[in-house]
Amino acid sequence: MNVLVVAPHPDDESIGCGGAVGVHRAEGSAITVVWLTSGEAGTGPMTIDESRWLREAEALQAAEVLGVADTLFQRLPDGRLDQQVDAATAQLTGIISRLRPHTVYAPHAGEDHPDHRAAHTATAGALEASGHTAELWGYEVWTPLSNFDTVLPIDDHMDRKLRAIRCHRSQLERYRFDRAAEGLGAHRGALAGGCRYAEVFARGGPIGPPGE
Repeated sequence: MNVLVVAPHPDDESIGCGGAVGVHRAEGSAITVVWLTSGEAGTGPMTIDESRWLREAEALQAAEVLGVADTLFQRLPDGRLDQQVDAATAQLTGIISRLRPHTVYAPHAGEDHPDHRAAHTATAGALEASGHTAELWGYEVWTPLSNFDTVLPIDDHMDRKLRAIRCHRSQLERYRFDRAAEGLGAHRGALAGGCRYAEVFARGGPIGPPGE
């Protein structure tokens, strides 16, 4: 079974669904992560090329920790993804048509960050354009979901998730995403999952032509 994770920036995949990746990997699924941008606007006083190189190197380290089978960088402009929805949709349509994933993850539609919302829109549009039916699940990064459709216990995968997040060292200098993810995971586990750690997701599918 193929699983596709769509991330607007390097680190979103680890923060939002690093535990789910571990669950799918343990079940024998092949995981592909596609980054729509390389996060080049998020490293301070560096050139775009230097920043892109750093963020992509960190992303590949995190992917190795998570056991991701394949990685793809689309290199759309960081911070302006909402202006590139058509381009992102076209790129994702080709990827989905080739991989034909059973499950797709993307940031949920209510995320505050405009790049995150654009990633959700592009992913949903690509699923429709591809003619392929798959479950689409929205994950949390910056904005916790007020309503969600499924809870996934990740007790056995939280340590790996945190190690993956910590591979994105350039981002932890500004925001301790590892602490935020651990706290939110504990909150979701205690109140929604009946476990130590959990991730929650909003249903965005299945999307595709009827009867496929």
